[in-house]
Amino acid sequence: MELSLDGREKLVRQKLADQVLDRLLALIERGELPPGSRMPGERALMDRFGVGRPAVREALQALEKMGLIEIQHGERARVVALTPSRVLRQLDAAARQLLTSSPDMRESLRQARLAFEQFLVREAARRATASGLEAVRLALSDQEAARGDPARFVRADIRFHVAIASLAGNPLYPAVSEAMLGWIFGFFPRLLRAPNVEDLTLKEHSAILRALQKRDPEAAARAMKRHLLRAHPRYQRALEAAEPAAGRERPEAFPERTQAPAHLIRG
Repeated sequence: MELSLDGREKLVRQKLADQVLDRLLALIERGELPPGSRMPGERALMDRFGVGRPAVREALQALEKMGLIEIQHGERARVVALTPSRVLRQLDAAARQLLTSSPDMRESLRQARLAFEQFLVREAARRATASGLEAVRLALSDQEAARGDPARFVRADIRFHVAIASLAGNPLYPAVSEAMLGWIFGFFPRLLRAPNVEDLTLKEHSAILRALQKRDPEAAARAMKRHLLRAHPRYQRALEAAEPAAGRERPEAFPERTQAPAHLIRG
């Protein structure tokens, strides 16, 4: 429906597929199609809504793109159980496009991460549990063992930062942290090869862990800030170097969230 300047309302004819999509969304929202349940078959949906197969298939494909259902060949679609990480993963393509088309957003992302990580580590120090701290320690231990293996080192780096976010006591925090790291890595994968980056990262991570173990929020925040700002000039040079290539290269895809390095924004 559109509202004209004279206040009159104009009804807009809606595609059949959009109408089917609206009704399926309502069924999911009302819990009539709960997470894990199978969607009705195409024939059943055609009969229920009085539409043809193309409208049903288009609606199902739209639901799949929204991350609400999974479609496997030869089986009826299944309603997925949504998690914060899964929802944010649906934004990956749009976020990469935003960062490609709006270079200023990359610096904004760096600043947002700096503020977010300091907040997280303060909360983590206040709320730290023995089991949560052990998860952070194990991630650091894995990272130390992964020197010289960039892919493994990155996965452990991600676990380290996400484990800190998990300590903060809100299920959205680790999902947002993981998403941020993915978006950063999409643009600056070469920063992994910076000289001495592994040893420096491990040293800084150790300082953060020690502050967490002491339950000292301000010491943890200072250690995190030093960590993220440590190589800002190198980050800035990488940012500038990426500008000419923005029109030629697409950011690297990251099929698994655990492939995005947590230290890239500063290393």
